[in-house]
Amino acid sequence: MLKSVRITLAAMATIALTLAAFSTAAIAEPSYRTKTVDGDFETVSFDLTNVIVNRGLKVDSEGFVSKMLDRTKDATGNGSPYVDGRYYTFCSAKLSQATMDANPDNLAACPYVIFAYELKSSPGKTVIGYRRPLGAPGDASQKALDKIEQLLKGIIDEVG
Repeated sequence: MLKSVRITLAAMATIALTLAAFSTAAIAEPSYRTKTVDGDFETVSFDLTNVIVNRGLKVDSEGFVSKMLDRTKDATGNGSPYVDGRYYTFCSAKLSQATMDANPDNLAACPYVIFAYELKSSPGKTVIGYRRPLGAPGDASQKALDKIEQLLKGIIDEVG
């Protein structure tokens, strides 16, 4: 009898762990957010960088992903699916300071990344988005990271 109770408890524990793993995967948040804007890449990209600058921020770097994919197509066998595709990196000194004060490991949240692309298969539709700021655990970290995400969401919402 005791042996069957142990087996039953072990089976129940296994089922509970399995269900927990599936439910966690099902509710996991994506690591980025996007929206589609009517307009060609150049216009939307120009608007996007202006929104960043008009908030008192400076774009530190711009990555030309579509050009890199086209440049390496001989090695990969594919070219770029994009008319154009880029990412833009920047930071807010005030928000970054608060984030790293909450936990120095939050350096992982910098720089902030916003991206834009227009697919060759969907001309006139440009997708813009941002990489969600992920950092160290804890309430203070989460509050600081949430403020960064609010900034990024506000920038994306303002475009288009």
